[in-house]
Amino acid sequence: ASDFNYSAFVTPSATIPPTPGGGSIPVDISKLDQRGKCLYSVAMDAYTELNETVMWPDGWTTESEKEGITVYSRAQRSAPNRLFLSESFFLCSLEDLFEVLYTQFEELSEWNRSVLHSEVVESLCSQLDLVYTVGVDGGGGLIKSRDFLTLRYWVKERDMIYIVSRDISDPVKPVCSKFPRGFNGPCGFVFFPSFDGSVKLTYVVNCDLKLPYIPQKVITSNIVSAVHDFHCALRIRIDDYLDSKRRRMTS
Repeated sequence: ASDFNYSAFVTPSATIPPTPGGGSIPVDISKLDQRGKCLYSVAMDAYTELNETVMWPDGWTTESEKEGITVYSRAQRSAPNRLFLSESFFLCSLEDLFEVLYTQFEELSEWNRSVLHSEVVESLCSQLDLVYTVGVDGGGGLIKSRDFLTLRYWVKERDMIYIVSRDISDPVKPVCSKFPRGFNGPCGFVFFPSFDGSVKLTYVVNCDLKLPYIPQKVITSNIVSAVHDFHCALRIRIDDYLDSKRRRMTS
């Protein structure tokens, strides 16, 4: 994971990128300490990179297309690992999808079989926090379980919601001997209403497993399978959430 020198960042004028016609309320960074301002700057850089990834149409190879879920990949210009971008549609509102993906983060291991443990380690403000996850083994045991300390930021730009993530090094959750620390470059979710009333979800995975002895095709196959399974599991979770929501409203 990357190391950041908090004292090296000075961001007195940091704001959410302006959006013509509206957007979310900018984070009030005056309430953040020096460390918080540094982390916010890192989150903003990750937001910019995620947005560029989603909007960049060139170089993508279709890896899988089934059950209404499409997974693409492409090489990166500045990193050795491949980027993975996937898309699917959900019959719910933006708020429902946000609730499951962001607010209910600590329930992730209940429905995502790639995750052993998930927790919110520290909330810096209403749009920025640090989260910790532990993944399961993959690739038939070739890829051992890893843990991740992740900086997470969300923003709504008009009718689009971004949930941005990237790895971070921070004393709040030091590296432990039980799990190797995983690396995630700028990644996350972007979702917005589709023309037919559904919500389109784009999910970007940017994970460097740092396993040079495993062929890239094995890593690609494992990630593609995990991403496809994630979309399938999320559909089931959304259905369960909506059923629970309806029961609460009628009780």
